[in-house]
Amino acid sequence: MRVVATAGHVDHGKSSLVLALTGTDPDRFAEEKARGLTIDLGFAFTTLPSGVEVGFVDVPGHVRFLKNMLAGVGAVEVAVFVVAAAEGWMPQSEEHLRILELLGVRHGVVAVTKADLVDDDLLELALLDVEEHLIGSPLAGAPIVACDSLSRRGLDDFVHALDDMLATAPEAVDHARPRLWVDRVFAAKGSGTVVTGTLVGGAVGIDDELTIARLDRRVRVRGIESAHRRLERVGPGSRVALNLAGIDHHELHRGDALVRAGQWSLTRVVDVALHPVTHEPIPPRGRWQAYVGSGEHECRWRAFDAEDGSVRGARVTFAEALALAPGDRFVLRDPGRGETVAGAVVLDAEALGRIADAAARGSRPLGDRLVHARGWVARGALPRLAGCSPDDADALADATIAAGAASALGDWLVDPATLQAARAAARVAVDRLHRDQPLARGLELTVLADALRVDAERARLIADGTDGLVVEHGLVRDASRTVPTADTPDAVALVAALDASPFTPPTPGDIALARALVREGVLVDVNGVLFTRGAVDKARRLLVERFAITDTVSVGDARELLGSTRKYVVPLMEWFDANGVTRRRGDSRIAGPRLGTQL
Repeated sequence: MRVVATAGHVDHGKSSLVLALTGTDPDRFAEEKARGLTIDLGFAFTTLPSGVEVGFVDVPGHVRFLKNMLAGVGAVEVAVFVVAAAEGWMPQSEEHLRILELLGVRHGVVAVTKADLVDDDLLELALLDVEEHLIGSPLAGAPIVACDSLSRRGLDDFVHALDDMLATAPEAVDHARPRLWVDRVFAAKGSGTVVTGTLVGGAVGIDDELTIARLDRRVRVRGIESAHRRLERVGPGSRVALNLAGIDHHELHRGDALVRAGQWSLTRVVDVALHPVTHEPIPPRGRWQAYVGSGEHECRWRAFDAEDGSVRGARVTFAEALALAPGDRFVLRDPGRGETVAGAVVLDAEALGRIADAAARGSRPLGDRLVHARGWVARGALPRLAGCSPDDADALADATIAAGAASALGDWLVDPATLQAARAAARVAVDRLHRDQPLARGLELTVLADALRVDAERARLIADGTDGLVVEHGLVRDASRTVPTADTPDAVALVAALDASPFTPPTPGDIALARALVREGVLVDVNGVLFTRGAVDKARRLLVERFAITDTVSVGDARELLGSTRKYVVPLMEWFDANGVTRRRGDSRIAGPRLGTQL
């Protein structure tokens, strides 16, 4: 299916044209039929000679219902632009054309309607006038067809022009990231909540779980209908009705977005590029109405790229969360003056940092822009932040790295300046430790992570790539410092021998080596018996398990538990007593305050 929206001035024949093409009157309400005036969105379907199915979204042309017109064109990429031959170009003709341009609609057919109401000379003048007004717009060069819905004059030519145009216009792409801007909500008898809209970005199937962006609420798709047919699955670029389970229809409204959880930024603050409609200066801040998708939303905005009254960028804050991605377009209107002020293109759907820095990022490529704003971007988060499929996100990451705008570090993309500063800070932190604590083996990764304001894994990646630093056993040290005794071959062999019989350890042959390992914390001197650190902690864990089922443990119980003898068990239990793991009560032990603490 291809979705096509109408546009044009009030009473120029948009609804009559749709009725003539489809046999369906898109005016759904008695008031519309009585007044002969479209008030809200209407929908109709037809099949073109080529076999392409078209879903029409008919919009009102009266300025009082402009927000409904915006709701209808917010998710479409093809338009039928209508101008009546008898009246010619009118104010809403101009505004509708500007809105289509701001929303990125680049493909369409122009219908000069009511052709029977004028003679041939006036019709020719009307066609020339429309062609002149389209110069410089995205619809310049679009086919212009004179027609009349009542007599059906020119309708065959119009249908063929529409068919030819759709054959060349790009089809909706399945990025596996569906989004449905809701333009109608109702309760169907026997079915419950139903929403309609134009599906973009990906397919949806029955039993899929979706999220209502504004509410961050999960719902389940239990029914799908498109063009009056029940379907198991529907692809992007279709007019659809979804029957939802898990929410009442009163909780939803026009402008809500349904998306897959985790795939979209559910955001209130975005950075945008602005495209003013007029040459009048735009103030540096203010409140406007934003028309995003099918909804109308209050927003505040502050300019971050302005010169001589020309604002090229702004940070926009919405009153509620929206599902947005870079490249999304919306329209900004001044509610006080009732005028369309500008179009906006999202640069960053999760705007971060100082607004003063946003201007410098605005002209950068997408990957560069996202990484520069954040310093660190996880590869797994890139599809959501960039608004693309995982494959496209991988290509974007590779291109950003190749351009030198990001460094690859593990599963992260890092801004080069951020990485350089982090490595310098890591070097300073380790040097300070060695200076202040000469006997310290190294700086703990968790301590370094806190200093760098990153997690331990990123701290390790930073240290690993810093000249002169070495990461071993969770510690970061200067590479020129002596390697710890525990890392020597003799020490490794001794520890392995002790671990082979952890609770009946042999006496070490090299006492000096053993004492060095005790100082480094690898071995534990338990009243003259040397156990490995791992053996001591294993014994403590076994005691934890035993105390979970009994209140006391005797030496005999401990011998059985550890598979050892009194020679080793008695000093170990006394050591546990001294360190608070256990408490002696007569000939038995009870749990101590540090039983659950690793020593």
